[in-house]
Amino acid sequence: MSNSEEFMDAFSEIEKYLRRQAKSSDKYDTFYRLIDKAKTCSPAVRQYETDLRELGDLRNAITHERTDGHPIAEPYSATVSLIKSIARILKNPPKARSFHKDVFKVMIHYKLEKVLEDIKENSYSQIPVYDGEEYRGILTTNAIARFISDISEDGIAMFGNTEVGEVLEHVEESEVAAFVGSDDDLFKVLEKFTEHSKHRKKLEAIIITSNADPKKEPLGIITAWDIPEILERIDPVNY
Repeated sequence: MSNSEEFMDAFSEIEKYLRRQAKSSDKYDTFYRLIDKAKTCSPAVRQYETDLRELGDLRNAITHERTDGHPIAEPYSATVSLIKSIARILKNPPKARSFHKDVFKVMIHYKLEKVLEDIKENSYSQIPVYDGEEYRGILTTNAIARFISDISEDGIAMFGNTEVGEVLEHVEESEVAAFVGSDDDLFKVLEKFTEHSKHRKKLEAIIITSNADPKKEPLGIITAWDIPEILERIDPVNY
């Protein structure tokens, strides 16, 4: 099979994906129009929009045949590999479930002294806080530092029987957590960090539950430290 034939096969798979995402039954919708429609609901299409448009341009060049029936353009092998990788990743994107792990969480009535011991031992920096099954907020080391600063006397912080709930009052409004479902793809996860940044909010963590319901058991947690790994996983070169 020639490079142009492999390219066109992968292109056809991408076009089918775009049509499904766009919910388009209009056979006159162009590839570029499908991109415009699909990107309104697909973070993956938004991520790859530039690549998709350039691949569309190349498709147009390939399909303009010479009089002898051969394509006017033959794509490089690297380009074929790129479009095949994008087709695969759109069809089967990496999921949030790949970040499943044991999540250290605390209840609102837990004593701060014990939580600090856990933080020291395990280097936790973002800790989900619950009141029974109800999510109450994200406890951060910054919030703890602000709490300690506020209650310090002569430079000595007196914790006593302080409960986690009291410390949550020192979490700033811009420090938030978001939720995704296990089957949400990593494109959606990455966009959540971007969206919060645009609104000048610090997304401390993304908590994974079975269906993005805050009342469900946390199955994993993703922080800004994981963004490089996410970018690597959604890079078509690595897929």
